[in-house]
Amino acid sequence: MNRQILSRVNKLFKGDGIHDTLLNDVKIYTTSKYDPLTPFIYDVCLILVLQGKKIGHLRENTLVYDSKNYLVVPTTLPLECETYASQEESFISLIVSIDKKMMYEIIDSVSKKEAIKSNKNSIGIFSDIVTSNIEDLTLRLLNILQSSEESKILGASIIKELFYRIAVGENSNFLHKMFLDNNNEAKIARALKIIHTECETKLDIPNLAKEEDMSVSSFHNHFKKITSHTPLQYIKKIRLNKAKDLISKQGYQVVDAAYEMGYDSASQFSRDFKGYFGYPPKDVKPSFEKDSSL
Repeated sequence: MNRQILSRVNKLFKGDGIHDTLLNDVKIYTTSKYDPLTPFIYDVCLILVLQGKKIGHLRENTLVYDSKNYLVVPTTLPLECETYASQEESFISLIVSIDKKMMYEIIDSVSKKEAIKSNKNSIGIFSDIVTSNIEDLTLRLLNILQSSEESKILGASIIKELFYRIAVGENSNFLHKMFLDNNNEAKIARALKIIHTECETKLDIPNLAKEEDMSVSSFHNHFKKITSHTPLQYIKKIRLNKAKDLISKQGYQVVDAAYEMGYDSASQFSRDFKGYFGYPPKDVKPSFEKDSSL
């Protein structure tokens, strides 16, 4: 990203953390500290890194996103991420929530004109190259974010153009699949949404498969291809991340967070938590950030 972009974004925040902007779907995340490999939940979004670098790991898959490569997350996924930042060079990124209705409209239009490029990568997340068009759109977006009037009038059109650019990117094949209703990828995406919003309940995998008119074996196979996890592994990680938020952001006691997330045993919850995060839940520190996952 060029110096103009950094100059514009630096006017929009002070200090580390997640910062709101004049557009509800656009946030700025910045940190001046190196973060070792840490588990996080990524929701449906586009991440444009303006300075610094992150490396995300989804099992054996590695994704680098920096000023030359953006990240697209078409569905909710648990990743482990390493953040490269320092006091001299902070990590700065724009997090743009993907408007599904808008993306459906774009995919429906471009899929009739553009051949969806073949891509061996089948996981539900991808990085792609920051083109000159995307860099230009990033600068334009940061420019309008300086003004409430410009944000209100021009924001939606710039975001839509940005979504179009990622929809025709070199690695956008999976994005198209996720937004075509009858594809197995889209079916799994809908199931992931249910799991994400209802993870504290006793989810029935055969019923989730039946809802999408899939056999249990087909559901399991496609689920693991997309998330790199079995359904039960995925549900566990979602529950643990949500439990961590309950403890750190809402002041829950460990036992209450465990039961809230559907655990029958607080001791089993503590073992799972330590195995995932590397420390026990009693060591979770309070946090008042809205979301520190990106």
